[in-house]
Amino acid sequence: MKLTMKGDYGLRAMLDMAAYYGQGPIESADIATRQHIPEQYLDQILMVLRKEGLVKSVRGPKGGHMLAKSPSQITMAQVMQALEGYVPPMECLPNPDFCKLSPGCALRDVWQQIDALTQQILTSTTIEELAQKHRTGSTEETMYYI
Repeated sequence: MKLTMKGDYGLRAMLDMAAYYGQGPIESADIATRQHIPEQYLDQILMVLRKEGLVKSVRGPKGGHMLAKSPSQITMAQVMQALEGYVPPMECLPNPDFCKLSPGCALRDVWQQIDALTQQILTSTTIEELAQKHRTGSTEETMYYI
């Protein structure tokens, strides 16, 4: 699995919103500043996350963005799927015809195991768990930077 900036920024934004969960909407400019994400790019990412039902947006003077559900109910897999789709470690996994050596290839078996373990980790890791780990040992000043 290859993580692009879109996935990285999306996860950072989700962690930022998890830190303020239950406190109302957060302006994208605030998220962008804290997470060092270009605001225009963040707005595009938040739009995708909103369409996938992971983020809610509120318009108006006290508007902004917030998690659509508890951070304990959102997994890394959901965020990654929304932003990246399925990204296999090797092209032959979803498409065995990609490589003539696929049938009986020992390397392909290893890549399948790596992919399965990666998906298992992403599926079992919630945004809440990440936010809690992130808060532990951080100073107030750097609390929500990744």
